[in-house]
Amino acid sequence: MYQEERIQKIYHLLGQKQTLSKQEIMETFNISQDTARRDILAVLKFPGVVRTHGGIMLTNETSQVLSYFSRSQLLTKEKEQMARRINTLIPEQATCYFDVSTTICLACKSLDKTCSIYTHSLDNAFVLAQNPKISLHMLGGSFDFENRYFYSEAQLNQLATLHFDYAFIGTASLDALGALNKEENNARLKRQIVTQARKVILVAENQKFKKQSTHLGVSYDQIDIFLTDCQPTKEQRKLFNPKTEILI
Repeated sequence: MYQEERIQKIYHLLGQKQTLSKQEIMETFNISQDTARRDILAVLKFPGVVRTHGGIMLTNETSQVLSYFSRSQLLTKEKEQMARRINTLIPEQATCYFDVSTTICLACKSLDKTCSIYTHSLDNAFVLAQNPKISLHMLGGSFDFENRYFYSEAQLNQLATLHFDYAFIGTASLDALGALNKEENNARLKRQIVTQARKVILVAENQKFKKQSTHLGVSYDQIDIFLTDCQPTKEQRKLFNPKTEILI
């Protein structure tokens, strides 16, 4: 395993356990003490990671939602697997909405279906515009540089006239209320999209339960499929409608 891949896995594991000792890293990845030390130094460059006596831990800073660019630097094997699963859910000739999401953007890169895609994400649109099989519809408005999407009131009015077979929705965080976002405009957009979709698929890694945001975009009872990277805890599963399908 290359160091870059191992670093991503260590950071992902740290997100699940909050603390890791050097010994745990050595045993999990079957590496030497010197290699573990170098890996720890590399992981310390990630936001919210601090050194402890004998290992590393996450600080409360990690509850903050990172910018789109920062999240895109944390692409993991789990995200790639989720992206491939997204593509298996889309039938030929479907009409879909693709939300702003680093995982959904990964799915755009490998999408091999003849279908119509609507999006307000600049990065999704840039990738999909290079695919001749895709009928691409870009929703416009003012551009949010940090979060990489367009928004306008006219955009909401346009959405109200559309219907989607599938809406793939991202989120900044998950809590007892549902899927939340940092910006009210992004949350408003999601609230409109889910009312126009026959099936709503929430795409989010489990670590989103540890993040904190403010504005509710999608409530749990609106979600038909929850696509994630590991099995939710019993407490997390209870948040969803019993009929919601969990895909790992």
